[in-house]
Amino acid sequence: MTSPPPNDPALPTAAAPPPPGHARRWAAAVAGAGVAIGAGAAVDARWALGGQVSGAALLPAYGAALGLGAPLAFGIGCAVGAAASWLHPAAPPSPAGARAWLEPAGPQRATRSALALVAPLAVAVWIVVAARLALAVLSAGSDARTAGATLGLGALALGIVTAIGAGGLVRVLAEWPAIARLPGRLALGVGAAGLVAVIGAGVLSGTTGGTGGTLAVFGVLKREELDLRGVGLAAAIGVAAYVAPHWLARRSWLTLAAYALGPLLTLAVANRELERDAELALSIERGAPLARHLLGPLRRLRDADGDGASAWLGGGDCDDRSAAIGPGADDLPGNGVDEDCSGADAREVVLDAPAPAAVERAAGAKLPEGANVLLLTVDTLRWDLGYAGNPRPVSPNLDRLAARSIVFEKAYALASYTSKSLAPMLIGKYGSETHRGWSHFNVYGREDTFVQERLQRAGIRTVSVQAHWYFKENTGLGRGFDVLDLSASPRQLQQEGDRSVVSDRVTDAAIAQLGKPENTGRRFFAWVHYLDPHAEYVESPRHDFGDAERDKYDSEVAFTDEHVGRLLDFLEKQGLLEETIIIVTSDHGEAFGEHGMIRHGFEVWEELVRVPFFVFVPGLTAKKISVRRSQIDLVPTLLEIFGVARPSGEGADFVSGVSTVPELLAPPGAALAPRVVFVDMAAGPNNADRQAFVDGDLKLIASGGRPIGLYDLSADPEEKKNLLRDAAVAEPAVERYRAFRRRLREVVVKPVPR
Repeated sequence: MTSPPPNDPALPTAAAPPPPGHARRWAAAVAGAGVAIGAGAAVDARWALGGQVSGAALLPAYGAALGLGAPLAFGIGCAVGAAASWLHPAAPPSPAGARAWLEPAGPQRATRSALALVAPLAVAVWIVVAARLALAVLSAGSDARTAGATLGLGALALGIVTAIGAGGLVRVLAEWPAIARLPGRLALGVGAAGLVAVIGAGVLSGTTGGTGGTLAVFGVLKREELDLRGVGLAAAIGVAAYVAPHWLARRSWLTLAAYALGPLLTLAVANRELERDAELALSIERGAPLARHLLGPLRRLRDADGDGASAWLGGGDCDDRSAAIGPGADDLPGNGVDEDCSGADAREVVLDAPAPAAVERAAGAKLPEGANVLLLTVDTLRWDLGYAGNPRPVSPNLDRLAARSIVFEKAYALASYTSKSLAPMLIGKYGSETHRGWSHFNVYGREDTFVQERLQRAGIRTVSVQAHWYFKENTGLGRGFDVLDLSASPRQLQQEGDRSVVSDRVTDAAIAQLGKPENTGRRFFAWVHYLDPHAEYVESPRHDFGDAERDKYDSEVAFTDEHVGRLLDFLEKQGLLEETIIIVTSDHGEAFGEHGMIRHGFEVWEELVRVPFFVFVPGLTAKKISVRRSQIDLVPTLLEIFGVARPSGEGADFVSGVSTVPELLAPPGAALAPRVVFVDMAAGPNNADRQAFVDGDLKLIASGGRPIGLYDLSADPEEKKNLLRDAAVAEPAVERYRAFRRRLREVVVKPVPR
C-alpha cells in the first residue's frame, strides 16, 4: 500500500501561526533598536576615548554612551516600527517577503524589476539636483529662515518631479521583454551597483568642495574632516529596528520590554558617570561621534531655569532653579554666593587694565613721518614659517621681510576661523563684544566701526584687494574702503573646500591698485588678503614637497609666498617700501592631526590660533619680541600710526586692545610687561563657543563659561596634560579668567530660529 503524497489535501496540515500583531511588531522594532544601541555604544565609547580599550576606562564610557544614545534609539525604534507597520501591514518585513515582493508572479514582475533598476539612480539624481539648489540658495545671502524654507520646499518639489520622471521610466522599461525576464534581486543589485558607480565617479571627479562637474557634489565625501560615523551608527540602529520584528516579534513581552526599555534605564548611569568624571564628560563631548550630538539636547531638556546650563549629565549647574547661578554666570566676589558653581564664592581679583608698554624708545627710533600701512593677511597661515624655524623653504620672501621687521614670536588670532577672527581684528573688539549676527559667515552690524572706516573719515585713502565674496560691503568687512577690488575672485562662487588658485591674481590686482596715483598720492591704508593656503590644498608644480596633506599645504604656502614676493618687489621698485609700514599676519592656523583634528575651527589649540605677526617699519632695527601678544592690539596700533584719535569709549564706540607702537620703538631686548591674551570664538550655527585665556604661560580653555582645559605652555607646548584637577594651579587661573570676562562688554546674540 502506497502512502499518499505529502501535499494530499486529505491529510491534516498544521495551521501556520498567525502573523504577529502591530503592537508586538512595534515593540520588537523598539527592542531591535535597543539591541543595536547596546552594540553601537561600545563603538562610540571606544572612539570617544581615542581607541583606548582597557576595561577600567571603557566601562564608564560605555555606560555614558549607552545612556546618552538610548533615547535616540528608542525614538528611532518607534518611528521605524510605525513606518514598517504602515508599509508592511500584513506581516513584518523578512527576506522571504522581500524576495516575494521583488519577484511576484504575473505582470507585476516586469514593473518591480524596472523599479529596482531605476529607484537607486533616481535617488542619485535627486541628490545631485538638490545639492545644486542648496548651493544657489545658500549663496544668495538670504536669512536662515528664508533659506531653510526655500531649501525644504525646493527639495520636496524636486523629489516629486524626480519620482514622476522615475515612474515614467519604470513604465517604459516594464514593456521591454528583457526586463520582464530579469530577476528582481538581480535588478536591484544592478541598480544599487549603478548608484555606487555614480557616487564613486562623483567622488573621484569632484573636489572636496563639491565642484568639478555634474556629479561633483559627491566629492565632499573625500573631506578628511567629514565625520559620518555618528550618522552610520544612527543608520545601523534604524536598520536593526526595521528587520528586528522578523526575529523578535514572537518573543515574550517581558523579553521585548527588557530589550526596548533596558537601555533607557542607563540614563541614570550616564548621569552618574558624567557628574563624577569631568574628563569623561569632556571626552564624550569632543570625541564620541554619536553621543556628543545627544549630550547637549539632553542637557537642555533638564535646564529648568533656562540659563543654558543643566544640573544633569555633567552640565555643571549647581542650582537649576536660578538662572543667575550656573557655570557661565558671573560670580560676584565676596557676596557669599557661588554663582558660577565653582565650589566657592569668587575672591576679589584685580587685573591690571591693558596699557601701552612703558618702555624707553631706542635711540633715534621713530615712525616714518606720513607713513602708509600695507596690511598683508594670509588665510590659514600657521605660525611656524621659515623665520620661526621651519626647515622647509616655504616662505623665503616673508622670511626676508621678517628679517627686517619687529617679529612678535608668540602672537594669537582672535578665533580659529575667518569670519570670527578677521572682522573682530579690524574692529578692535573681542568676538563676543561685536554685533555679529548668527551665521557661519558672520555679518557685522553698523554698531561696530571698522578701522578702515575711522581712517577713511580722517582723510586716509583706503584700499582693499580681495579674492572672496565674503569681503563685500554687506558683511561689514568691505565697509569704509574707497576702493574694494574683488577682481581676483573666481567666477564660480567659492564654498568650503574651494580649489581656486588666486595668489597670482591677488598680487596682480594689488600691484594694479598700488600703481594708481589716486591711491598712493596721499597717505593710504591698503589691505591685501591671500587665500590659497585654505583647504582644499592645490599643489604648485614649482613647490613640490610631497603628497601628504601637510606637504600640499606647504606647497600652497610657498606659492602664496612667491606672489607676496612679487608685491614686495613692486613696492621696492616704486619707492613705496621706504614710506610704507607692512604688517603681516593671518586669520588662524591649521591642524594636521594634532589633538585628533585636521583643518581649523571649533577649537582653540595652539596650532589653530597661533599665527605669524610681524611689522616692517622703514628705518627701525629688526628685533624679536617674545612676550605673548594678540591681534586685538592691531586697531589701536593703526590709529596711533596714522595719528587718529582712539574711540570715545562710550557705548559701542570702543576698542579693547592697546597700541604696540611703544614696543615697536623700544630697543632690542627691552623688558616688556606680559599682557593677557584672550581668544574669543563666539558660538554660531556650526560651532560651540570657545575661549582661550592665556595668562603668562598658563592657558585656560573654556566653553559656555565652563573651564574645560588648563595647560602650562612652557612645560607642555603641545597641550597634552590638563591641569584642571590641580586645584593649586587651577583655582587662581579660573578666578583670573572670570575677572577678565567681567571686563568684557559682551553682546548677546541668540540663534536664529530655523
